[in-house]
Amino acid sequence: MIKSIILILFIFLSFNAFSEKVYFINLQDGDVLKSPFLVQFGLVGKGIAPAGVDVQNTGHHHLLINVDEIDYSSSIPSTSQHLHFGLGQTETNLDLPPGKHKLQLILGDKRHVPHQPPLASKIIKITVEE
Repeated sequence: MIKSIILILFIFLSFNAFSEKVYFINLQDGDVLKSPFLVQFGLVGKGIAPAGVDVQNTGHHHLLINVDEIDYSSSIPSTSQHLHFGLGQTETNLDLPPGKHKLQLILGDKRHVPHQPPLASKIIKITVEE
């Protein structure tokens, strides 16, 4: 009986330890912030590599701001709403105007294309105060 419990626990922990995810380290859904503020990017199960570098199981972060849809089959555009961190950065200071904003992280490959299946954070909603 004890061996079965230990085996089940080991399997459960193995799946959780090796699952891939991208997430916000220091922000949560519903946060109220003042600009500029620090955004830290978390990643589990893959590594970080700069854009253009072809290393298996790696990518770099993209921060989407108030984006409602993304085409997961093509390169993430580079706009004021699609911020690229192609040097391998894992944090940034963000200066947004007062109001409500949606943020999401997506890991892109060497060509800024989302991984398949896509590795994206949950969309969080924040409020920036004056």
